[in-house]
Order: sequence, then C-alpha cells, then structure tokens
Amino acid sequence: MSRLCTTWVCSLLPALLLSWTGSGLMAQSQADAGLDSVKVDRILIEGNKKTKEAYILREMGIKVGDRIPVTDLQSTLVQSRSLLQNTGLFNDIQINIAEWDEVTHEVTLVVELSESWYIFPIPILSLADRSFNVWWKVHNRDINRLNYGINFIWVNFSGVNDKIKLNLQGGYRRRVRLQYDRPYINRQKTLGFSARYEIVHQREFQFETRGNKQQFYRDEEQLIFRRQRAIFGMSYRPGVVSSHGFLVKYERNRIDPEASDLNPGYFLNGADQQRYFQLSYSFVRERRDNKFYALRGTYLGLSASKEGLGIFSERNKFLTEGTFAHFWPITEKINLETRLKARKEWVQEAQPYFGLTALGYGETFVRGYELYIVDGTDYVLSQNSLRFRIFSKVFNFGKIIPLETYRKFPIDVYFTVNGDFGYARNDFFNEENPLNNRWLRGGGIGLDFVLYTKYAFQFEYSRNHFFKEGGIFLNYRTRI
Repeated sequence: MSRLCTTWVCSLLPALLLSWTGSGLMAQSQADAGLDSVKVDRILIEGNKKTKEAYILREMGIKVGDRIPVTDLQSTLVQSRSLLQNTGLFNDIQINIAEWDEVTHEVTLVVELSESWYIFPIPILSLADRSFNVWWKVHNRDINRLNYGINFIWVNFSGVNDKIKLNLQGGYRRRVRLQYDRPYINRQKTLGFSARYEIVHQREFQFETRGNKQQFYRDEEQLIFRRQRAIFGMSYRPGVVSSHGFLVKYERNRIDPEASDLNPGYFLNGADQQRYFQLSYSFVRERRDNKFYALRGTYLGLSASKEGLGIFSERNKFLTEGTFAHFWPITEKINLETRLKARKEWVQEAQPYFGLTALGYGETFVRGYELYIVDGTDYVLSQNSLRFRIFSKVFNFGKIIPLETYRKFPIDVYFTVNGDFGYARNDFFNEENPLNNRWLRGGGIGLDFVLYTKYAFQFEYSRNHFFKEGGIFLNYRTRI
C-alpha cells in the first residue's frame, strides 16, 4: 500500500528536496525512485463561497495531469499563488501539498482561499482634480471641486470575476455610468467582453494650459461641458500570462458656444463640439508577482489606437503607446523598480487642444512636477525607485472586525529613494509653457504603505530640477 504524506510534512518536502539538490544522495534518489517530476493528480479548492472552481483552476496556471519537475515544484506553487492574488478576489491564499504518493509520484494540491467582500455600495466623495496634491496646494482645498454620490460595484457577480458597476455622481462633475465586465464567455475561457455607457455634465472645464498649469473657465448659471461615451471591448486570453484587447468607442464632447472663443484650438477651428469613433488594440504580458505592488517580475503593455475613422472630420489621430516595468529583488528586504512609458503620434497635422495630455495625469508624471502638466503628442517617461522594507506584519483583529475576510490586516512599509526623468513633445500649444519640449528630472525619498497586498499609498518628498522646487506629495498606486 502506498504511504501518503501528512499535510504539514508534504508542505515542507519541496523545500527539503531543493535543499538536497547539491548532494550526491539527492541525485541518486532521483535516479532510483524516478523523482525527476511529480504528476498533479487532484486539486482541491477550499474557502470559495462565491468564486467558481472552474475560474480558480483557469487562473492558477496548474491543472490536473500536469507534470512538474521536482526542482521547480516550490517555485511553481509560488507563481500559482501570485496568479490567484492578481485576480484581486482573495485576501489570503495558501497552496499546499496534501498527499504525495511515493510509488506513482502523484500529488494532491489543496488551495485554501479567503475571499474578499464582493458587494460595494460605496459613497462617492472624490476630487475632481487630477491629483490630491493639485486640489490641496493649487485649489486650496476648495470643497466645490468635490464629487459626491454612490458607486455601486458588484464584483464576482456570477462567480467568474465579472463586474457590474453603476456610478451616480453629482457635485463638480455630474456623471451617470453603467458598466459590465466579463472575463470569459466561451467554453475554452479565452474570450471576454466589456460594455460601458456614460454621460458627463460640468459647469467648468479646462480650456488651455499656461505656465504648464491648467486654466479653467466656469459658468455658475449653466452646464458648459457635456460628454456622451459608449464603449464595447473584447478580450482574448489564451493563457494566464498574455492577453489581447480590442475596443470600439463612440464619443461626443460639447462646450458652450461662447466658451469656444476662449481657445479656438480647443476642438480646432473654433468648433463647439467634437464627435469621433475610435478603434484600439492592446497587448499585455503580465509576469509580476503582484500587479498591485510588485516586488519581482516584469510587465509589458503595448497599444495602438486610431481616433477618427472618417465618419466625422473633427478628430484624426493615430497613437502607439508602450509601457515596460521590471522589478528586481536585490535581497529579501530590498528591491528595485523601474518603469518606462512612451507614446508616439503618427498623424502630422494640427491637433486639437482637447485630449493633448502627456505628463502630469494619473501616474504618468515626473516626481517633483506633480503640480504641473506638460501637454504633448509624444512623450517618454522613466520612473525608478529603490525600495527598502522597514516594517511587515499581519494584524489579526478577530471578532472586532465584523467581516471575516478582513480580520487579518497585512501591512508592509517601504522606505523609497526615487528618481525620474521625462520629455513631452508639443508642436502646437507652447506659448507660456516652459516645460514643453525639454528634458525634465526630479526625485526624492518617500514611504510606501501597502495594505492587504493591493492598496498602496505613497508619501513622498520630491524636488524638480527646472524650478528648483520641493514639496511633500501624496500618491495612490494602481496596477500600473
């Protein structure tokens, strides 16, 4: 009769085998017992109250019948855990070997999961400005620049990480948005889709850039900016590493006719509306251990987009963009992060001011220039951080927290040394904007607080080289 390993012994066995690989005993035992590889006989899933097993098995990258070299077993299980972590559905994941048949060399894997909370009727209280730093320092914490409302999100709606989102928002930016995302729709679990429709109304809009800062026009009596947008996208994921995306979009933007006189180039030729269709293709290769805050691995994203298909003559752009990120673990507590982003506009003709964004939006900025924007058709940006983990702990609050999935509170704190540089090209709106068409450098030090392995808040002191300014900035890290 075959002897089966106990759970705790088998969970240690891969590490023990790996520690013996340099000895003649290990080589001899592999030759005698055929321990060059093991076969996955069963995969048991525990703790998934909502998520379907088929989706978990699809995402973890290991399936029944796979043969795994013994020397790669430990790293394979670590990678599988990272793939499940990247779905964002689980607060805690453990993958262990429950049984190891010494005769057939077949193993049983047990995946223990703690699911996140999936239904979020979240009150909206957000900033209309492009960052907290701009709202706090430039607009003096003006409460009239806040958005409020409710954002209803149902994650994992049918157990396959699909999402329903309903956004009802008032305040500075009035918005109604309905969206549905589904990762796969076919039996092979390779094709998915997304659909979104939204309407936006505002009493204020950015009409030009001066001194590399946004200039706004506001009308208290009426709405002067309106947007209507419909998007449909398809995705193709043949595996767990690479994915392809295809998107078609219709967008219509309108401003008050009187406001168009402020900047005749806003939509070009003094127009007060802009309509266009867009076709886009994107490719992503994801090899990070955690896409929310990676410590090792690589990310590659490429895209091409044609805005304006000849149906309307109000927009004509062809853009290509790329993002590459690499994360090096230097020691157990030290790692290096580097990101490179670039964009190229291929249509060499006059472009409208609206949509001419480059550096200074979202996470695409040079540290130290958070309060400035650099418009442009093309840009290149390099962001780099050396990170030192100075604190790491999992707090268990027990029954004090009513939601079981959030009773364990993991937190990691990193001290960072940062250095960035970037360049944005603008051939159309350069008057009174000294940062356009020049190389920019900036950097400093900071603290990154990572909660639940997927929420990262950054407090940084940064300086820029052009204005010789420094300040403390708060940033929130997203996936890329």
